[in-house]
Amino acid sequence: MSKKVQSVGVLDRLSSLPDHILCRVLSLLPTKDVVRTSIISLRWRYLYASSVSIIDFNDCLPHISVPSENDIIYFNDCLPQFPAPSENDNNFLDFVDRFFSINKQLSLECFRVNDFWVRMDDIQRDEGYLRLNGWICATLWCGVKEIDIRFIYEDVPALPTLLFTCQSLVTLKLIIRGNMKVPSNTCLPNLKTLHFTFSKFQDGYSVLRLISNCNVLENLEFIYCEFGNIRELNIHNLSLKRLVLDFCDLYIQSHRGFNVIEIDTPNLVYFKYVDAMVEGYTLSDMKSLESAHISITLLASVDYERATYLLKRICNVQSLFLAIEDYSSTLFLAPLDPMLAFKNLVELYFLNYDTDDQGTWIVKFLHCMPNLKTLKLSLEINSEGFRSLPTAVPLCLLFHIKEIKIIYFDGDEHTLEMISYFLKHASVLEKLVFTIIDPWEKEESTIIEKLLSLPKKSKKCEIVTP
Repeated sequence: MSKKVQSVGVLDRLSSLPDHILCRVLSLLPTKDVVRTSIISLRWRYLYASSVSIIDFNDCLPHISVPSENDIIYFNDCLPQFPAPSENDNNFLDFVDRFFSINKQLSLECFRVNDFWVRMDDIQRDEGYLRLNGWICATLWCGVKEIDIRFIYEDVPALPTLLFTCQSLVTLKLIIRGNMKVPSNTCLPNLKTLHFTFSKFQDGYSVLRLISNCNVLENLEFIYCEFGNIRELNIHNLSLKRLVLDFCDLYIQSHRGFNVIEIDTPNLVYFKYVDAMVEGYTLSDMKSLESAHISITLLASVDYERATYLLKRICNVQSLFLAIEDYSSTLFLAPLDPMLAFKNLVELYFLNYDTDDQGTWIVKFLHCMPNLKTLKLSLEINSEGFRSLPTAVPLCLLFHIKEIKIIYFDGDEHTLEMISYFLKHASVLEKLVFTIIDPWEKEESTIIEKLLSLPKKSKKCEIVTP
């Protein structure tokens, strides 16, 4: 019996599988592991070539940090420095060179590449980027549909012009640190997704022309990008459904950004905007807008009207993340515009920036959203606490809000007062969820006891922690 088991153990079951199944297995492995299988036999070498639909060099990195959708971006944190390639890595690169030179009839879906392999020495560095650009061109000639390029070193050579005239590209994601040159003549007729991160565009107008020439573009992102020689950001695209303009504190620190932002995207479904207020906005009616992420900084008293205009243009949303930092101390003290109304809004996440006026303002703001069902609050309160809460109770609190989430609650009396206000008036509330900053067992139990002792209008309301 033991001999039988031993004989079964040495069987090469993988090689007995048909080619189409082996190709499927190989397509699920990281690129570098797939390459290693080519040494098994001649059959595996040809299988590797025929199975490749995704070439991903990013899965070969020891680590790379790329900001996610809701991350606050700190420039240097996302740019780790890697050691120079080893001799084995150079052998791998030679293999890739041969692979592209031999397999010119590939049918590629996706190509992801980075400059981890580029040495710091100037001559070798330039040669390395020429090599990478050669690979990029090779995949473009193969009709690749998605390209993801991550260059972490500064002042890299220009990308191939072919990258901006490829007929097959559907997705293009570029994380380029430093100067970025977009050719004046661009044509990407099938491009649906376009992402730029950390780029400094030498000619801002060329980027805007690129956007206008992408007639089927649906997803556009600019994250921590600088636009040279333009003071007006004009984005006109009828097919666009998702737009991210995340400048973080880039223009807040320098106090120089765009004078005007003009957005004509009537079919937009998602909009994210992170920036200091500019002098003027022109936004088309966003009647299709379902979700928005707005994080704005007011630097002067005149920014109050600009912020109000911006909020009025996104009023059709169903879900809203809102963070307002008001250095001008005007927005939260001024009366709300009576025309501001979010009739479709059912979910609100409001982030408070350590200002006592915002607590009172958010309750007033709830009057603008009569159908709200979920309220999420991240409250950072200074020593003075909130001003007096208004006596007029929002309709959404009386009749519609079913869930309230309090993020980073430390049991302070001011937040407790606001929670008490909500519990007192929320007649259909089903759940109050809170997370504690320092969840020590003793402190958590004390906070829970305080919350449980508060009177509740809704008999169905549960008080829970995640």
